[in-house]
Amino acid sequence: MLRRGLVAGPEFEYFQRRYFTPAEVGTLESMWEILHRYLPYNAHAASYTWKYEGKNLNMDHTLEENGIRDEEEEFDFLNMDGALHTPAILLYFNDDLTEL
Repeated sequence: MLRRGLVAGPEFEYFQRRYFTPAEVGTLESMWEILHRYLPYNAHAASYTWKYEGKNLNMDHTLEENGIRDEEEEFDFLNMDGALHTPAILLYFNDDLTEL
């Protein structure tokens, strides 16, 4: 079964979306570590406010500490296709063009 992933990226056509699989994003990685992984796709990733379900993410915390759970086991238990639900991390531009 195809594993779910996370989406990072704005909705603009000139920016790339990047799907991170659960295997790529470790459970102990902070959001800063994930941001660094996203830099090759958007060099200004630190210029965005990262949000999940309308709430700002704490970049020092992990996905789970920010309320983004890996629900793969629950989908498997319910015999549901987990690929139908992808948690989305949305990036909101801050207009400062910071680069790390």
